[in-house]
Amino acid sequence: MPPRMRHSGFLQRAEDGSMSSPTPVKFQEIQNHLMTCPISRIHFADENGNLRTDTTTIEQMKTLSQSTRSALFQAWSELRFIVSHYESELYKGWLQMSPLQRKRLLAKICPEMPETHRPDLALLREADRTGSAIGTMSKFVMRFPYLNLQDLSKQGPLLWMLDSRSRNFPSIFASADWNFIRLGLKTKTITPHYLRGYTMYLNGEWTENTYGRVVPWEVDRSAILKYHHGVAPDPGMGLTILETQRDLLIFLVRSSISILDDVLEIAITKWSLESISSSSTAQILLQQDDSMSPKSSVADYQSPALRALEEPYHVPHTFDLQRTRALVDAKSREAQDNLILLREDPGFFRDVVLDACTDTIEALVKQDFEPSYHSLMKGTRHEAVALALIRLYQQALLWEVICRLFDDMIAIHKNLGDHIQPGELLPAPFMEALSRLEYCLDDVITVWIGRLSLFICLTPAFKQYITHGPVKGGPKGRYMTNLRKHPNDKLYWLLMELMNGNEARGERCDPSDIFGEIAVLIASDPQERNRLTWNIMKLISAAAGAVEVRRQIHSSRCKEYSVCPVSDEELASWEKANTAPLREIYKLFSNDMKFDSLVTNLDVFEYPSDKRPTATSTAAMRRAEEALDGFWKRVNEKFIRKTGKPIEVVEIDRSHYQDLRRTPPWVPKEEIQRDAKIKENLDCQHVLTTLVERTEKTLEQSRQIATREKTKPRRQENDQNQHGITRSTLPIIVTPDPNLAGTSSFEASPVTVKRRVYNTFASLFGKPVADNLPGELPWKQFKKAMANAGFAVEKQQGSAWLFASERGNIIFHEPHPESKLPMQWARRIARRLNRNFGWTMDTFIVDGGGDDEMTARSCENNDVNAG
Repeated sequence: MPPRMRHSGFLQRAEDGSMSSPTPVKFQEIQNHLMTCPISRIHFADENGNLRTDTTTIEQMKTLSQSTRSALFQAWSELRFIVSHYESELYKGWLQMSPLQRKRLLAKICPEMPETHRPDLALLREADRTGSAIGTMSKFVMRFPYLNLQDLSKQGPLLWMLDSRSRNFPSIFASADWNFIRLGLKTKTITPHYLRGYTMYLNGEWTENTYGRVVPWEVDRSAILKYHHGVAPDPGMGLTILETQRDLLIFLVRSSISILDDVLEIAITKWSLESISSSSTAQILLQQDDSMSPKSSVADYQSPALRALEEPYHVPHTFDLQRTRALVDAKSREAQDNLILLREDPGFFRDVVLDACTDTIEALVKQDFEPSYHSLMKGTRHEAVALALIRLYQQALLWEVICRLFDDMIAIHKNLGDHIQPGELLPAPFMEALSRLEYCLDDVITVWIGRLSLFICLTPAFKQYITHGPVKGGPKGRYMTNLRKHPNDKLYWLLMELMNGNEARGERCDPSDIFGEIAVLIASDPQERNRLTWNIMKLISAAAGAVEVRRQIHSSRCKEYSVCPVSDEELASWEKANTAPLREIYKLFSNDMKFDSLVTNLDVFEYPSDKRPTATSTAAMRRAEEALDGFWKRVNEKFIRKTGKPIEVVEIDRSHYQDLRRTPPWVPKEEIQRDAKIKENLDCQHVLTTLVERTEKTLEQSRQIATREKTKPRRQENDQNQHGITRSTLPIIVTPDPNLAGTSSFEASPVTVKRRVYNTFASLFGKPVADNLPGELPWKQFKKAMANAGFAVEKQQGSAWLFASERGNIIFHEPHPESKLPMQWARRIARRLNRNFGWTMDTFIVDGGGDDEMTARSCENNDVNAG
């Protein structure tokens, strides 16, 4: 784990005047210290650990906050009045304007509004290019990065913002408004005042008199804890938030007046504010209908990039434990499926090892070098195999630990949900679980962003920015790679900004902002998308999922950093206990296994699962599976000798997983047809025999009624057919699927699909309707098939797509740069669908009526969503 900048922020003044951190480090001990220590001895440090000093007085702060708060609520009342009386007129006037007319109107209202999307990042990139600091003239850009002509000239954003800001009390937006100015705070473009001994209450306040009130620590000791834990800001930061909300509401009022006056010629000369009483705040908070907001052109499920893009204009989302848990479960399921494919699919094993070969340092010596397993040195071949296996085990274990943490948080929230309120301290058990979750997420982010730098070195589009040279004083043959900054290349600059470090190490930009900008850039410019390789897209998907979860955790805080209720020592001890199996695997795989002797040639793992089953292809698949089984058998034997237990013990067990699937022996087509014909004849003979038995039984009953005599029913003496085979001993001939030979541990319910979708799944499961097996399967066609089968399709970051349904959630990756699935990938997808949902080709039933128009339109909307 890399060094972390995790400051509690709490400093204690000694009797000699020196400052030091308090001796107790546990959560409850710090709580008790803050509640009992004299106020004069309590001081707080900034994010760098330096002592914060006062820059204003309490009288000045009260005067400023009171005037700012009065102007804020005056503007809010005016905006509420306009929206409640002229909602339809605003909607009509704005939509009938062209984008150019909207830009002119916005520029007239706010001349300093920038033109392009995310102007704050553009300023930062320009400062890197010129080597100069960001000036104070850029304060508007840093305070309102979402107010720009490019975004606001679209149909939705301004109307969404008018609707959300007018219908909801300002306290709902306090944490979000702080989050939007975070880059300005880090670059010192925005410098709030600081006043020790007071806390300003914003979150959880619902009246004009209490919102923004300054509470002395001497009067209310809980104010110290709320500031300490990031629930409430200090007065200087709170004043900055109030000023931001005030200026934004004034801009919205001016925009509304301009739309009504300039476009519709509706003059508003007098405010009738009596119609909105100050006591109706609770009723306004209940008005959450989006009647004013135009409906989005995308489906209900939005990608994280699109949600982040539209977030400044909507009501902030709360931390949804259940929804985020579903995403985490899909990530964990994907990681566990990869572990099983590592044992089950020789082709997947081969691909993973080849990917690890590209990570070796020797591969970076020549920029035109194409690394392969044979071209690496013997010791490096061992490193490649060990690296490939360790990564997959690490990913599976960390996501499983994160799943368990979410389960703990959901259970705590269920029991203590009444105590979790806006503006109040979280219960200690919930905060501890949250801290452990954040600790694990930092691990995941660090791992994947660290790998990202290696693949950037091998990307042809970025080789011009990379230099190589021998390591001074290092072993012979080892080389060092330097990544030069190049602000003129926006995509490369974003990737470099991402690799500068994560939030815990004090980077300038939040990773979620960087991932969002990368998603917007590659969606709007296909040439930029083609510059990224398939491995980089996968790594972006892996890291962005953890970043999105961490962003939601941080969204409820109103402070640049927040104290962790669990000390670093406790977190390290907890992580050590929960990742002990991974350390065992790392130690054995890195030092003791000697994989270069176990894997001498990767060609033995050639797996032609994309070929139509023939005697030759079936024999090749069985040889590759035998080679893979032999490899894992030897690994398991060494693992038992070293640890006394099989390697399966440290793997994550899922109850619905079954034995590995293996290709059955080849059965000639003529034999299959002959056996099928025999079975068909036997079935017909069985039906005929049953009919004869029923007829004889009926006739016998008729004779009994006529003669009134009791006789025994006749019984068939010979139960043999014309071939001399007894029916009870007939073998049932079933042709197994070569790629899905095993049976699922649970039975899937039938899925009714359209004819075209049925053909898609037939190709996916290796039973195409046509004679020829397709070489590739279009990705759009696969998405339409999954949507028709009942899945909601959601674009994630990078190459990942989330398919969500009541059956469960599962993640698949879009091929890059060509959006077509090779048949080997299609077979792996079929295996995962069978393993997770019990699907086989027999699961699907063709629906004779209708067509795929609605499904196609839904997937097209998700393609728009991905952009």
